[in-house]
Amino acid sequence: MVRNKTWVFDMIRELGLYLSASPRSRYWQLQQLRELDAERLDDLGITPVEAQRGRRSERAPASPREISVTTRHAEAARAGVM
Repeated sequence: MVRNKTWVFDMIRELGLYLSASPRSRYWQLQQLRELDAERLDDLGITPVEAQRGRRSERAPASPREISVTTRHAEAARAGVM
């Protein structure tokens, strides 16, 4: 019963955030995410399909940028730079 009341409270809160155009609203954030171009989405590590669906894939492949950043960080740590 408590869980059901929490869900109702969350929906009312989200409706208030949406109607006031708050940047904390999940729906406004999703709308802004869907308006980004493919280059910006790649910077975030999200594919355009994931942005349209509003959720990540179960087995989301790592973007080439993500792999190169991780590699550079590991190389820098090995070299003692960090």
